[in-house]
Amino acid sequence: MKQSKSLPLRIGATVIVAVFAVSCIFPFIWMLSTSFKYEIDVMEFPIRLIPKNWNFNNYAEVMRNSNFPTYYWNSIKVAVISVAGQLLVTTMAAYAFARLRFRGKEALYALYLATMMVPAQVIILPKYLYFSQLGLANTHWALILPSFFSVFGVLLMRGAFQSIPFELTEAAYIDGASHPLIYWKLILPLAKPALMTLVLIAFTWSWNDYINPLIFLSKDAMLTLTVGLQKFADEASNNYALIMAGASLSLIPIIAIFMTAQKYFIESFASAGIKG
Repeated sequence: MKQSKSLPLRIGATVIVAVFAVSCIFPFIWMLSTSFKYEIDVMEFPIRLIPKNWNFNNYAEVMRNSNFPTYYWNSIKVAVISVAGQLLVTTMAAYAFARLRFRGKEALYALYLATMMVPAQVIILPKYLYFSQLGLANTHWALILPSFFSVFGVLLMRGAFQSIPFELTEAAYIDGASHPLIYWKLILPLAKPALMTLVLIAFTWSWNDYINPLIFLSKDAMLTLTVGLQKFADEASNNYALIMAGASLSLIPIIAIFMTAQKYFIESFASAGIKG
């Protein structure tokens, strides 16, 4: 009886989730479809998701007749260096907070976490003045250096390191291993799911960052893809097929890194749920 009553509820829940999923993914499908259309077919009604006449020249025109390749390269450079630096800094800080014993550790960690309550918009002006004094304004270092220090990254990695049995660290230390060796050879390999989760989150944040490139960068050759895509959209005016082709190209790295890291991303949250 219980199973017969719960079946309609499960069917109803599945239908609701399916409708919600389709409504969320529809704009992406429309964008991809539009990128392969001729401009005259973009606004046709009813909407045709499979183009009647395929136009593959939109992507070639975006890459050939604009600064899109420069914007693309700038975003890749900033994102890769930012992620690498953030991994190095946050994992070392997390190791210190999770494995080392020193006076005032808990107070220092609480103070560090308290900085998460400060809105990012509040420190934009001080950062701009500071980087201007250092001669780093209008360079990619103004975007890269602040990304090295991530409170969320330390919080995430500290939790992952604390889930590793402390007896492993003590055994390695007794065998003569130093803390740098334990950190590199023992802790990091065991925290691979959390590391890949941090890579995914850090790369996505850096790739999608709009406000910082808008403020710190003014030269066209230095712009990243988020600001460059807005400039390209202004130049393309009402040519929505070209704009959608550029937007589709901008999603390739995000989709690729998510497909690579999704297994570890899901594993990280699943293991967290089990421990909880």
